[in-house]
Amino acid sequence: MRSLAFIVILAIVLAYIAECQAADSTSNIHYKDMPVSPPSVPSMGASGAYSDICVVVRAGGISGGWFGISGGVHVEDKNCQRIKLSRALAQLGMKISATAMLCQDPRVFKSMIAAGSPCPINGKIGDEAIAEYRKRGILDEENNVIKMPTTNAVKFDVDKPISRGNYGQPTN
Repeated sequence: MRSLAFIVILAIVLAYIAECQAADSTSNIHYKDMPVSPPSVPSMGASGAYSDICVVVRAGGISGGWFGISGGVHVEDKNCQRIKLSRALAQLGMKISATAMLCQDPRVFKSMIAAGSPCPINGKIGDEAIAEYRKRGILDEENNVIKMPTTNAVKFDVDKPISRGNYGQPTN
């Protein structure tokens, strides 16, 4: 008899607790003159963050009251791309090509001249490269840079024009 009474009382208590918890989870409390929180304004996420890409995200947002706006853009980092391409060329054993890739940056070009190891031009390195830069009017007799070769396209000496024919899958 006592065990039956205990089970009945336990069932009533558990039912009351469940009812109280259900009532608390669905009720909202509103106070008079309570300030309304502004809506959240999500801005563009850094897609690819902490990965090996050369893209920088610039984003921002503003909100107030009931209105908010946000926006963002992806910006390519050309210097990062140049460094990665140069590293890939160096890993393939193409050290001169890797150096030429970095020499597209005017700062690297000037530092290479100042160090006495000029950037390669038409496969020429060292003193031959300095002579070629002087012949083209890029360097003066004291190895001062007169004009940057990266501002005007350098025309490479090629015997035959390269055919730019069909690209894609072979048809044969």
